[in-house]
Amino acid sequence: MNQGLAITVGCALVAIAGLHVYWGLGGFWPGHDAASLVDMVVGARPGTPVPPLWACLFVAICLLLPAVSSLMIAYRATSAMPTLLAWIPAAALWFSALVFLARGLSTYLSPLVLSARGTAFYELDRMLYAPLCLGLAAGLVTVWLTRPKTQPIPKVTL
Repeated sequence: MNQGLAITVGCALVAIAGLHVYWGLGGFWPGHDAASLVDMVVGARPGTPVPPLWACLFVAICLLLPAVSSLMIAYRATSAMPTLLAWIPAAALWFSALVFLARGLSTYLSPLVLSARGTAFYELDRMLYAPLCLGLAAGLVTVWLTRPKTQPIPKVTL
């Protein structure tokens, strides 16, 4: 189950990262122009520019890190890493889970989100984006909790 969940979470994160790259390169879906994209995805008022390529690429990279980390943990790739570096995928996974949890909960608990009222983003956030973030947080934590335990090295006695 762990590897299947890691693949599912990883694929979702890679798809979302790809969408951010698409937007950074000038794509408008799910909108039809820059203004509708900002209305649906950013939640800013009319006239706000589309985020620049560097910002979209930064978000895409931030989404790829937990995707790779969850797969490394599920497939025990961290056991092949030097001990000094083996903590990095776990830290990336947990940090990302906390970010997704905060992002998902902020939609329902933070008054800052009220500034997006009247935009298509506001409704999409409550129905799609925030639940997706909460699901990704839960998926990442579950990948960690169900990770395969490394086999201890058998002791050789003479």
